[in-house]
Amino acid sequence: MRRLLIAAFLSAALIAPARAETGQLRLGVQRGMTYLPFIVMQHEHLVELQAAKAGMPGLKVEFNVFSGGPAMTDGLLSDSIDVAATGIPSFVALWAKGKGKLAIKGLSSYGTLPIALVTRNPNVKTLADFTDKDRIATPGVKTSTQSIFLRMAAEKMYGLAQVDHFDSITVGRGHPDAMAALLGNTEINSHFAIPPYLQAELRHPGVHIVTTSDEIAGGAVSNGTIFLTVRFAEANPKVVAVLYDALKASVALINADTKRAAADYLAVSEERSTPEEIEALLKIPGTVYDVAPHGIVTMAKFLHRTGMVAAEPKDWKEMYLPLVWDEPGS
Repeated sequence: MRRLLIAAFLSAALIAPARAETGQLRLGVQRGMTYLPFIVMQHEHLVELQAAKAGMPGLKVEFNVFSGGPAMTDGLLSDSIDVAATGIPSFVALWAKGKGKLAIKGLSSYGTLPIALVTRNPNVKTLADFTDKDRIATPGVKTSTQSIFLRMAAEKMYGLAQVDHFDSITVGRGHPDAMAALLGNTEINSHFAIPPYLQAELRHPGVHIVTTSDEIAGGAVSNGTIFLTVRFAEANPKVVAVLYDALKASVALINADTKRAAADYLAVSEERSTPEEIEALLKIPGTVYDVAPHGIVTMAKFLHRTGMVAAEPKDWKEMYLPLVWDEPGS
């Protein structure tokens, strides 16, 4: 059945050969180890290589860096990018309300990494210790994956009526700016961080972990999802398949050769870490790069339960293109 669905998805290119697919693929990404598969794709030119194999040697690929999910989804809806890669909440929100030209589908995930809330406030040992004097940086207030984890924690601690308990002390910052603020003795004294910012922050005296995403969600949740408009997918089935194959090739490279992946990361990010430090991050327990979407339904049901989205899926496959259906998603 899946092969038939994929064949139907790709058949648009055969049914209407006069309609050429796009010659340029514009991707939206962010900074950090979360996005390593895209960094490897960029440095190794994996999309271009897969495109050449698929008979599309002239495909141009553009990587656009955003500071957070809201700006990226705005870019997707305004047609300034073709594909977005960001947190699950942004994806679910668009999927739930998308109709017609705004209909959204996921393509895949790109891994799960340890995500932790850290603080330099010595009085904060648990989430219950935060007060209105603290400030927690996340990529987007109420909308980012990290902010949703805080809201999930608030529901567990205080009930559904107080799901917004931490919203008033949450501020929106991209991860590099959040780390600079945390370590720069500003009013932002906490950060829901991803690697490598998490590990860099923990090396500073006084910075410690308060909780993790796994503790809050009760299991692994993908750091993000690749998604696009159904309109683009239907008009460019070969390009979308090329992107999916390139992502799988990138993930395979990362898992097979951490040294090479670390070198790619530093070449593109131009961070001051050593190759050995980046390679060590790739071996931290809980660091998994794969294409299977994890925890999507859990996150989507929470967003629906709390009134943030108007629809919820019965199964994760409702939200994704059939290319990824063989993966062990949830």
